[in-house]
Amino acid sequence: MKLVKSGFLNGVNLLIGALLAVLGFGASCERIARCEYGTPSAKFIVSGQVKSAETNLPVQNVMVVMKTDTAYTNAAGEYEVEDKFAFPMNQTYTVKFRDIRAESLKQYSDLDTTVEFKNPVYTGGDNHWYVGETEKDVDVKLKAK
Repeated sequence: MKLVKSGFLNGVNLLIGALLAVLGFGASCERIARCEYGTPSAKFIVSGQVKSAETNLPVQNVMVVMKTDTAYTNAAGEYEVEDKFAFPMNQTYTVKFRDIRAESLKQYSDLDTTVEFKNPVYTGGDNHWYVGETEKDVDVKLKAK
């Protein structure tokens, strides 16, 4: 009798162990979706060209600031600034344009402009937390002092 009872309990334990193993693998998140921690993010890029309002010529070495990113215009007046880790939704940025030369050499007044991303379309995401990037082209003309 003791041998039958021991064999029965061993069989029940084996059955419960197998059932738990099947349920554990079946409920794992790897089959359905990756388990990840974090926040969805996207890259917002603002690029364009800075020109003189009077001559319509490109302006070089203008400091362009958007949030924590800073860039300087090249010889063609082109720039690009970005917010690399923004939440993927409508965003509004203030982009600042500053003539950074010494006070006696400054030719252009500072300009602050607002750039809005409404219903942005993203490209290049990884189908997980990184949604991708979106870009706006903003050309500005600086007025002489």
